[in-house]
Amino acid sequence: MNPNPIRPTRRNFVAMASLTLIVALLAACAPANPAAPTAAPTSPPPTAVPAAEAEPVRLEANGEVPFYARFGENEMFSDGQRVVVVFYRPPDCIPADFNLNQFFHLPGETGPGAFGCAPPTTTSVETWANGPEVDPAPLVAEMTGRGAVPVWFLAETEVTALTADGVVTIGDLAALPSRLAGKASTYTELLHPSQTNAQPLIRFTAEGTLDGGGTFSVSVSQGDPAVGNHTTINLEQ
Repeated sequence: MNPNPIRPTRRNFVAMASLTLIVALLAACAPANPAAPTAAPTSPPPTAVPAAEAEPVRLEANGEVPFYARFGENEMFSDGQRVVVVFYRPPDCIPADFNLNQFFHLPGETGPGAFGCAPPTTTSVETWANGPEVDPAPLVAEMTGRGAVPVWFLAETEVTALTADGVVTIGDLAALPSRLAGKASTYTELLHPSQTNAQPLIRFTAEGTLDGGGTFSVSVSQGDPAVGNHTTINLEQ
């Protein structure tokens, strides 16, 4: 037995009551499940950073273009006397019923279009914003002749009369009395197509020999303010 037991006094009861009240208050303020961590404060989402613009796509296109010749609506170049026509496909494989005035011959249900006329007469390197599956045309096309690019020279008056009804076939061009045919041993072209450029541009040069003897040189520029618009044709027969 405790020889000196603590006898309850009024002061003891007051102290115990105060302690009990403090314990009750602490219990009421404690979380229901102190073992479970509280949720971390939610931070605001990070500000979205715009993705960098995609790099242009540069492709070796190997001269595979969806047209046959630099001829058609808005695609004729004349020095005032003669029209020059450069062929990106061999003239003898152009479909006889195709209207060259349409310029483009795209693949469809009836066949591969201009891609079926092979081989192309130029090689080409194209720069696309996204790629052929997305864009209507490249941003830039650079073409180089394979060494024998067909080039025809036709009297402007004859071509104007021929195009009056809007239909021109390869046979129509071949039958013009003024036609001079040749092959360019060197050919270069820089093209900014109108489908993808606010300021379209074309520049090309060609040098070679005429089939009946003689030589030719051609220089064309349209849309390049640094060079100025011109079509220069020199024929030496």
